[in-house]
Amino acid sequence: MTSLSNDDCHICHLPLPRAGRPKYWCLAHGASATARYGGKLERCEGAYNSIVDLRRFLLRPAEYAGGVALWGAVEPVYNSTPKRPEMGIHVHARKIAGGSKSIDRNFDAVQVTVDKDLLEQESVIITKETAVAYYISRFLERKIESLFCPKCGTPHLDSDWFAVKPHRTHLCHGCNELFRLPDKSISNPLSVVQLKLGYKKSSKPPRRATKRLNIAQAEYPGGLQIWASNPALLWTSRLSEEEGIHIHGWTGAERKPTLDDTFDTVVIDGVELNEEQLRYYMAQSALAYLRGKVHSIKCPNCQAAQFDAGEAAFRPKKERICHCCRFEFEPMGRRKLLVSNPFVDTIAALKQARRHGGHA
Repeated sequence: MTSLSNDDCHICHLPLPRAGRPKYWCLAHGASATARYGGKLERCEGAYNSIVDLRRFLLRPAEYAGGVALWGAVEPVYNSTPKRPEMGIHVHARKIAGGSKSIDRNFDAVQVTVDKDLLEQESVIITKETAVAYYISRFLERKIESLFCPKCGTPHLDSDWFAVKPHRTHLCHGCNELFRLPDKSISNPLSVVQLKLGYKKSSKPPRRATKRLNIAQAEYPGGLQIWASNPALLWTSRLSEEEGIHIHGWTGAERKPTLDDTFDTVVIDGVELNEEQLRYYMAQSALAYLRGKVHSIKCPNCQAAQFDAGEAAFRPKKERICHCCRFEFEPMGRRKLLVSNPFVDTIAALKQARRHGGHA
C-alpha cells in the first residue's frame, strides 16, 4: 500500500484486481480519493470537511467598502512562467470603490464573517474543493442544492464527476453511509452562501471587456498565464463583473505581473484565442477524471476539427459523427474514450511560437 500524501490528506493506493483499475483512499479523512475511470484526486472527497486553521483566511466584507470578490482559482490553461499555479480561493478586496486592491491573493480556505446585528455574527467557510466543484456545476448550468446527510447531518459536496452528473445516490463524507433521494441532484454547500450571509445575488449582467490584446511572447520573457473569466462566488461591489479572457504577463522576475487585465479578443504571436474553446478547456482541466482524455480530434474524411460542447464536452466517447460532413468514425490509437477540443492545438501553437521566438 503506497502512501501518496497531499497536504492534510494521507492518500493510499489500494489495488483492486476485480475492478481492473487502481483505487485511492484517504486515511486522514476516511474518504475516497478516486476519480472516475480510476484516476487519483489531488485531495480526497472529504478534505473540504477538515481545514487547517493556519491556512484559513478570515474575511470581513464590512471592512472593504469598495467591494469583495471571491473565485474558485483553477489552473491557467497556458502557463509559460516558472511560477507554480496557485489553487484555492482567489480574493479581491478594495477599501474604496475603483481603488487599488488591498487583497489580491489565493487561500486554501476563506472564512467569510458578517455581523447580523450587534450581538450575532454569521460565518461561512469556503474551501478550494467546494469552490472548484461549484464552478464546474455552474459552468454546466446545473441546478445546485445544499444537501445534508440524513444520518449524521454533514453538509454534502459533489465534486469531480459528481459535480457534472446529477444523481440520486450520494456517499456521505462524514459517516461514509450512502443516502438516496427521490430526485437527481448535485449538492454543494456554497449554494446557500449568498443567502446565509445576507447578500442578494446581483441582477446586473457581466460587463463585457472591450480591450483587445495583440502581443508577442517575446515581449514578456517572464512568461504568460491565460484564463477565461468565471463568475464570482461572492461579489459585493456596486460595479458589474468583467467578462472576457484574463491574461497575466511578466517582463522579468517581478512578483506581480506587469500585464494583468481582461480582454475581449486576444492574439498572441499571430494565434487568436477562441474564447468558447478556452472556457471549456479550463473547466475540463479542473476535472481529474478527464486527465489525458481531452484531445484535438479531426474528421478523417474532411479534416474538420471537432469541438465537443455542452454535456458532450464532459463525457468521453468512442463513436463520433463529424460536425461538418456527418461522417461516422472512431479516433485512431489505443485510447478510444476521448473528448475533443481544438484548444489543444492552440496551446501547442503557443508553445511552438515560444520555442521559436514568436513564429507559430
